[in-house]
Amino acid sequence: MKRFLPATLAILFLFCGFLLSRAAGTDSDPLITLSFLSTKFSAAVGQRADSAWKPLADQIATKLAAKKNDVLNQIDKTTLINQIAALYIERTGGASGGFTPRFSGVTLKKGDTITGGVGTGLILRVGSAQLSGAAGTAVVNVTAGTELKAGANVPGNQYCLLLAADGTGFTITSDTATVAVDGSYRVTPAYTPRYTDLADALFAMKLFQGTPTGYNLTRSATRLEALVMMIRLFGEEEAALKCTDATPFTDLPDWGKPYVAYAYGRGYTKGTSAKLFSPNSTITPEQYMTFVLRALGYSDASGGDFVWNQSLTYAVQIRLYSAAEISLIRSPFYRDQMVYLSYYALSGKVKGGGGTLLDRLAASGAVAASTAVTAMGKVTRVRP
Repeated sequence: MKRFLPATLAILFLFCGFLLSRAAGTDSDPLITLSFLSTKFSAAVGQRADSAWKPLADQIATKLAAKKNDVLNQIDKTTLINQIAALYIERTGGASGGFTPRFSGVTLKKGDTITGGVGTGLILRVGSAQLSGAAGTAVVNVTAGTELKAGANVPGNQYCLLLAADGTGFTITSDTATVAVDGSYRVTPAYTPRYTDLADALFAMKLFQGTPTGYNLTRSATRLEALVMMIRLFGEEEAALKCTDATPFTDLPDWGKPYVAYAYGRGYTKGTSAKLFSPNSTITPEQYMTFVLRALGYSDASGGDFVWNQSLTYAVQIRLYSAAEISLIRSPFYRDQMVYLSYYALSGKVKGGGGTLLDRLAASGAVAASTAVTAMGKVTRVRP
């Protein structure tokens, strides 16, 4: 059987050659050439493919165009512009970022904050840090199998997984630190004052006094400082300074006692316990915004206008601030940010009519109208 195989193959090759010569060759060109494929076969196949593909391609293009229009129509252009403005302002303030795989080390300085996207992993390798973010936010401590909440000290050499791109991250509390990062991240350098001009304007209107060592805009705002600011926005500082009521709190400095007594007696504030007010504890953006909204006549009582821990969202809803402005107000909440919110609260409309908050302060005599015009005339910045 095997001896017949070569002969069979030879006959088969001769037969195929005969067919090809009849189909494609000539006496001078008996084989299929590239020129033949290009002019005959390829052209025919290309024409058929084009005719078959074109209707399908047109359908796909039409569907893609419709989908694109649907997406564009769903975009809130104002919000998009505000977000871009917020990112631009943050970048000009020195923020930087990138993407690093496999837990590459990033060196940071005291006061720097490192945040990331959904699924970014952070490990504090060297130094100390605190988990920063809005009240109630948290990350997963994968190593310990627990949840780490904003305000807590970050344990060293433990894998923390970010659950959202909401500004939650590590704020460095040691002189230097190294954080291993896996994923996208952003580093916001130690805070530098941005709103000194607004502090000057508030100071001229006697709504912001600063401290014995200056404005101290890079320091976190405290509970007592925020309370005093609220009383001033209420236009009630003169009355507060005259208050001699007693309070149950034993941890108040002498200068703060009349303010707390006045606010406590009117239900503006409560202590952190039966005997402690915790005047030096830091305040969150949500807590301070609650004070601002109260000054404008809104209520966070049960059944009221808003819930205190959603105060930032409500402020955008009533157009007191833009989404871009609120995106810049993050924890830790600095006195600089408190100044920003306070200054622009003056142009906010009081609930129920009666003009703006500044109008009310001028009408009560808490702020001289002429002083306000001069002070605010020196502010040339444009709100995002």
